[in-house]
Amino acid sequence: MAEKLLEIRDLHLEFKTFDGVAKVLAGVDLTLHRGDVYGLVGETGCGKSMTALSIPRLIPMPPGRITQGEIIFNGENLLEKSEGQMERFRAKHLGVIFQDPVTNLNPMFTVREQLIDAVIFQQHYGTTNNALWRAVMPSARQRRKDALQRAIELLDLVGIPQAATRIHDYPHQFSGGMRQRVLIAMALAGEPDLLIADEPTTALDVTIQAQILRLIKSLVKKLGLTVLLITHNLGVVAKTCEKVAVMYSGRVIEESPVRELFRNPKHPYTQGLIQAVPRKESNRGGLIGIPGTIPDLNHPPAGCRFHPRCPHVMAPCRTTVPSASAMTSAHNVYCHLYPQMDEVAT
Repeated sequence: MAEKLLEIRDLHLEFKTFDGVAKVLAGVDLTLHRGDVYGLVGETGCGKSMTALSIPRLIPMPPGRITQGEIIFNGENLLEKSEGQMERFRAKHLGVIFQDPVTNLNPMFTVREQLIDAVIFQQHYGTTNNALWRAVMPSARQRRKDALQRAIELLDLVGIPQAATRIHDYPHQFSGGMRQRVLIAMALAGEPDLLIADEPTTALDVTIQAQILRLIKSLVKKLGLTVLLITHNLGVVAKTCEKVAVMYSGRVIEESPVRELFRNPKHPYTQGLIQAVPRKESNRGGLIGIPGTIPDLNHPPAGCRFHPRCPHVMAPCRTTVPSASAMTSAHNVYCHLYPQMDEVAT
C-alpha cells in the first residue's frame, strides 16, 4: 500500500454566527495516500470546502474555530504549527485551485505579474534556508527573470497555447477555461505534494469541464501529485477519481473505491444521490429525489444527522452517532443498518 500523505482525525469545526454557533464539521475522518485522486462529494452546505480549507488553514479564525481533531500531513500535525510555519508549509507542500477564476484573478494585473509573484513567493517560502536562497539569487531583477521563465513553463504545462505571448495578457482576455488553467498553474508553482481542487469546473461549460478534468488527471501522472477533488457532481467523481468519500451535514457517511460505490452504495443518502443522477433511459419526471432539506447546523439533529430524511430510520438513529461499518477492507459506511464497530452516544 502507498504511504499515507494526509490523515484527518475527528475534525470538529464551528462558526460563531448571529443565530448561534454553527457546527459545520462534526468529526470528519479522511485518509489520503500518495498518488491518490480522492473525491469528496456531497450537496451544497455539507462541509466539503470547509474540510478542504482546513488543511492549509485558510479558514479565518475567528469566526471559525477548530474545537477538536488533528490534521496529520506527512507525520506533522498542521494544527500545531504557527502561522509563519504554515506559510512556509503551504508554499512547499500544498497547492489550491479555487472554484471561481473570475474572483481569484485580479483584473488589474496581467497574468505575468500574478504568476511571477506566485512563483517568487513559493520559491522564497518553500526554501527553509533563506540565506542560501538569497545567495543563489542575489538580484531582484534576476529573480524576476527566472520566475518569468518558470511562469511560461507552467502555462505550457497546463496547456495554454503561445504561453510566452499570452502571459502578458490580462485575465479578461482569457476564456473561462483558460483562466482556470492559469489558476492551476499558480497552484503548481511550488511543486506541491497535495493539490486541493475545490469545485474546479463549477463555472465552466460541459466541454471545458472535460478538458480541465483531463488536464488534472494528466498532471497526476506527469508530476506524481496527490489530489483532493471537491465536487457536488457524481459524474466528475466517476470520470476523475479512484477513491471517494460522501459527506452529509459535516460528516463523512461513506467512503469507498469509486467503482464499488457506484456498483454497491450502502448508505441511504448515497443511494439517494445515485438514484437522482439522470441516465439515458430516464424519463421526464422519472428521477427520485431525496425528501426533506439539510439540517440547520446551529441546531443539528442528535444521532445520525440524516435520520430526519432517511426512509430506514430506526430508534438508534435518533440518539447515537453511527461508527464505521466495514463492508470491505476499503469500503466503510457510517449507518446503523449495518453492524457497528463501536458506538458514540451524543
